[in-house]
Amino acid sequence: MKSTLHLTEPLKGLAFPEVCQVCGASPADAANGFTCRKCRSQVFFTAPPWCEQCGLPFGGAAGEAVTCKNCHESKWQFTHARSILAARGLVREVVHRFKYNQHEFFEPLMIQWLQSCGPLFPDQPQCVVPVPLHPVKERERGFNQAERLAIGVAKHLGLPMETKFLRRVKYTETQTNLTRKERLANMHNAFEAPSRMPFSRILLVDDVMTTGSTASACAAALRGAGAARVDVLTLARGMPD
Repeated sequence: MKSTLHLTEPLKGLAFPEVCQVCGASPADAANGFTCRKCRSQVFFTAPPWCEQCGLPFGGAAGEAVTCKNCHESKWQFTHARSILAARGLVREVVHRFKYNQHEFFEPLMIQWLQSCGPLFPDQPQCVVPVPLHPVKERERGFNQAERLAIGVAKHLGLPMETKFLRRVKYTETQTNLTRKERLANMHNAFEAPSRMPFSRILLVDDVMTTGSTASACAAALRGAGAARVDVLTLARGMPD
């Protein structure tokens, strides 16, 4: 992976001028995803106090081990979920363009953001598993964004990344405009873990978490195959309006 990035970086410089691909005004380079310092400063990092289980930040002071209303009403199969950034502004734009417009030059920046994940999981995971795409959707998109991010996370944490432990067996439409109830129904039995887990502690990686339905469906499949705990890391967290 390192050698591939090294070889393609000069080509990126030819395809994209050394200018921010967000504001179009300030200098930027490939190492920072062609995003300038000013634009990169306009992001919102998540921080405690947050929901003990899903990591949703609370709007004020809160005691320890507090869970949000959504987690009280749901039987999530993951242990803890944490997100690096709020999915708004620049972060939302970067994720959307990376996924749907093949603006892969944002990848180094996204991985930089994810590299602050270490302290979030004191119980060290044993391997990293990306949320899989259905094969049809992956062919349409050309790549799995979660897998690309998971490569960077696994390298940073010094852990193996496994793509064969989890697969998506149900084709589902985008979750964007669905209600919480519809999201849960959409994800029911959408994933399958085809073999017994050789690891007991899994770190599941995805780009964005909204309600937690996708992460929970993945965790259910992994736990059904023998994982004792599944923690979730996403780059961004959808925030309530």
